[in-house]
Amino acid sequence: MNSTEDRRAESRMEEDGLRGRSRDRPDDSMAEVRIEEITDERTALAHETLELIAASFAPQDRHPLSELRSEIAEKRLGLLAGYDFHLYAAVREREKPLAAVAGMYLAGVNAGFTAYLAVHPDAQGQGIAREVRSVLVDAFRENARQAGFPELAWVLGEVRLDSPWLRNLMSTRGAIPFDLTYCHPGMPLGGASAPYALYREPIGDTRREIPAHELRQVLYAVWRRGYRVRYPLERDTFVDMLEQLEGRDMVGPHPGVE
Repeated sequence: MNSTEDRRAESRMEEDGLRGRSRDRPDDSMAEVRIEEITDERTALAHETLELIAASFAPQDRHPLSELRSEIAEKRLGLLAGYDFHLYAAVREREKPLAAVAGMYLAGVNAGFTAYLAVHPDAQGQGIAREVRSVLVDAFRENARQAGFPELAWVLGEVRLDSPWLRNLMSTRGAIPFDLTYCHPGMPLGGASAPYALYREPIGDTRREIPAHELRQVLYAVWRRGYRVRYPLERDTFVDMLEQLEGRDMVGPHPGVE
C-alpha cells in the first residue's frame, strides 16, 4: 500500500476498489471465482477478508476490525432489526480473498450504503470488483423487499468530488452527488486534502432533487447506523453538514460535478 498522504486520502472510498473499473475486463478466470457472504466472524475466511480491508484502508479511514467482527457476530446471532450488514469475499480454491465488499442496508431511508470495496493488487483488472459489488447491491434489494418496500431506493457511496470514478458512475448509472460538502466521521472539519461527496445511485427512486429534511435523515442514517457514531450531533463535521442544509427546501445535484 502506498504510504503517501494523497494515497491514504484516496483509499477510504469505494473508488479504490473500482479505480480500475474502466480497465476491468472479465476473463475466463472469473469462472473459478466464487463469492461468499461472511456470516461467522470466527472463521479463517472472515479473518483473511478483514485483513484485506485493513491493508486497503488507512486506520483513520475505516472501522476498527473489532467493530467489523461485531457487525458479523450481531448478524450471526440474529440481533439486527431495521438494519442489515453484509460482507462478501471473492475467493478461488485454496487462495486468500481476492476482493471484499462490505455495506449496510439502512431501512430507515431504504438505501444501501457501500462502506468498503477492496481488491488485492494481484486481482485487479479481472472484473472481480464489479462482480462482488453487484452481489452486494442484489442483497440490498432483497433487504428492501423484506422490509416491505417494492424496491430499494438508492445505493449510497462516498468518493472524492474530483474523482473520475464519480463522473463515470454519473454517466453510466445516473449517480447523483448531493449538493453538500460531505465529511465522513474520520475527517476533521476543513482538513481534507480534497472535498468529498456523498452520492446516490438511483435504483427505485430517480428523483433529481430531494427535500432537505430527507437528506438530513440520510446523513444521520449513514453516520449513526453505517458508522455507528453514537452521538453524531457532538461532532463538528456532522453539525456543519446540517448547517449547510439550513434554509434549503430541496437539494439537487452538486454543481461542482458535471
